[in-house]
Amino acid sequence: IGIAEVILKSLRPEHEVFVVEMGAYKIGEIAQMVQMVRPGIGIITAINPQHQDLFGTLENTMKAKYELIAGLTGKRIAIMNAGGERVRTMAAWARRDGCDVWEGRFRATDVKAGFDGLEFFCHSRSEKSKVIVRVVGAHQVMNIVLAIEGAVAAGMTFQEAATAASNIRPIQKVLEVLPGINGSSFINDTFNNNPDAARAALDVLAWAKGKKYLVFQPMIELGGYASQSHEEVGAYAAKICNEIFFTNRNFYEDFVRGVRKASDAVSVSILTPAKAAALLRSKLGKNDAALFKGKEAEHVLRALCE
Repeated sequence: IGIAEVILKSLRPEHEVFVVEMGAYKIGEIAQMVQMVRPGIGIITAINPQHQDLFGTLENTMKAKYELIAGLTGKRIAIMNAGGERVRTMAAWARRDGCDVWEGRFRATDVKAGFDGLEFFCHSRSEKSKVIVRVVGAHQVMNIVLAIEGAVAAGMTFQEAATAASNIRPIQKVLEVLPGINGSSFINDTFNNNPDAARAALDVLAWAKGKKYLVFQPMIELGGYASQSHEEVGAYAAKICNEIFFTNRNFYEDFVRGVRKASDAVSVSILTPAKAAALLRSKLGKNDAALFKGKEAEHVLRALCE
């Protein structure tokens, strides 16, 4: 409905490019959107276990997302993240189906990442350009590189696209670094939560010079991957965090089992937003950082900011 509304009410003759993010909860939904938009360029960034409770298997997720590539028209350029095994499999499908596949054409080197953003060199086959962008998270480098590829596929020169990438700004609630209390930093990553996003956010938290705290909403829609995913993220978090607060009991035991595999020193507790906020207020100091992961974690962040 949202895409149709934009097409009917917002697109104008002077618009040269229409960029649409497509997601789905079941096979066939992306195919419907593709029929409406009729894209000439498609970008696949990653395949991960998010929404497995809905799709059942990663293979079904691949099939659902491939509907974007299968429905390409005109140029039929499929831009694929060469760093993902499942995406590489989809790239092979695209070649089989006669698409112009861009896989690993551009790359990034000399990546510098911090709370203030990213800096790296983007390379095409014959050129390179420095990109400085106020987006947090080293995992975003590949997304930006893929976006530059998409811009070039749409008609921009490499230098034009790389320069324009520096204008990218973070969106609210996605690895949004905010000034915290007592000289600390808050990382608001409450937009959503899945295993890959959780690890990426924890990597950002790891940059803090002081103590590191995690407020974590258990992940949803992981289906048969849920227990294992929480255990794996728990083990990952234990290597970074000093203390962890859960927002509800879901998959708590699985998460703690992972934490204990990595550390006996990290405390994990389930607290109401008010109690978690009060405890953090008493603990946070200069150079410390707190990561708020998942929608329920935002209640704790709000309580801290009151």
